[in-house]
Amino acid sequence: MSHANPASRPASMPMRERFVLTAALAFVIMTLGAGPLRMTLSTVGLSVIIYIPNLMLLLAVFWQSTAEPLQRGFSALNLIALTVPLYAIVIGLQFTGSVQVAMGVYVLLPFWFGLACGPVLLKHWPRVLGVVPLLWALTAGGVLLNQLITYPWEGFGYNVGDLDVEGARQWYAGGGNKRLAGFARSSFDAAAQVQILGILLVLRTKSSLLRTIFWATTLLAILPTNSKGILLVAVVLTPIALFRNSLPETPLRALPALFGAIALALPLSTLLFSFHAQFSNPTLANVTYSFYDRLNSMWPEAWELLHRYGNLLLGRGIGGIGTAQSYFERSLFNAGDNIFMYWFVVFGWVALPGFVLLLMRTLRIRPCKSDVQMSVYCLLLATLVYGSMTNIVENAGFALVCGLVVRWLCSTPALNSPRLPMPSSLPLPQLSAATTH
Repeated sequence: MSHANPASRPASMPMRERFVLTAALAFVIMTLGAGPLRMTLSTVGLSVIIYIPNLMLLLAVFWQSTAEPLQRGFSALNLIALTVPLYAIVIGLQFTGSVQVAMGVYVLLPFWFGLACGPVLLKHWPRVLGVVPLLWALTAGGVLLNQLITYPWEGFGYNVGDLDVEGARQWYAGGGNKRLAGFARSSFDAAAQVQILGILLVLRTKSSLLRTIFWATTLLAILPTNSKGILLVAVVLTPIALFRNSLPETPLRALPALFGAIALALPLSTLLFSFHAQFSNPTLANVTYSFYDRLNSMWPEAWELLHRYGNLLLGRGIGGIGTAQSYFERSLFNAGDNIFMYWFVVFGWVALPGFVLLLMRTLRIRPCKSDVQMSVYCLLLATLVYGSMTNIVENAGFALVCGLVVRWLCSTPALNSPRLPMPSSLPLPQLSAATTH
């Protein structure tokens, strides 16, 4: 009887990495199907299940953050990853309440997960991409079907203790057009999900015809959400999605730094200038209203929030801006609606050198060198384009993506990773083995 050589058997996946992938999959499923899942679970009195994936993210962050230094030694990156959140928590306790800080930490859990567990996700990137086609089909299909029928969870809400929680938002754009959310919790959530999954899908697809079909369907699913920021992302990514093998690498490498610099300059410009615009064309006014509202109102008020109710140099800490305010500090609520504006209020002006350093490090990405780097490049570009107009770190999908790309930029060895095989040439992973619950 012959026996297989143990050395020839594929190494089993470590339990920690298996748990990270399982937590990511559970969170993504709960996020993509937030509308029907929240309504169903809360109706039968099991709303606590809604938050189990978030608890899994928290456990995964703790497990990965403690295991990595034990395996590889405590590095400068580990020190920064430990001190920066603690710093933001301590500052937050000075200017807001402990419950508000806790809510801020909870809201940012997907970001912390991407930051801590990004290396595990990238290590198993073919497995991650293996579930993208199904998730994309469900998400895009949910929005497209929403044009024909009204879902019962639209406008649904429920209670968690003394808090009123929005289960699925029902709202309208200018002109009375309903912003469709499909199975997601809101239209902008749906738009972000379709965009992220859409670009990952076309990047793993070899056929030019299929790439065109998938991307066109992605755009058609984004339009009913009326998310102008995501439409801008789609415009920027379209040449890469369709012609990435024909585009020169040098100009591509400069795009993240360029769009990142614009995103950083926009809120800073409101410290120097006042913006006033009047349009006689109602269509143009509707398209640009939200942009000028940020220039005239939101960003100046965010700077005022930092100046009057925080510390210009040290910030307001976690929970000092965004969703946590909407529950515990409504009179001062400000969404930020810019990735750098949000972090300016959290960390203060002391964060500016870090912003500049990260933007400089984007120039080191080589999108044509490997398939993983092309994926990270497109996710980074989408993050910076959409982040110029939106508080993306409180959007579940983009928060995880943002944490992942920031971790990539901070991890020098990853920038020189070897070329991996095209994910589309690999078989779909066995979910029962790769991500068992």
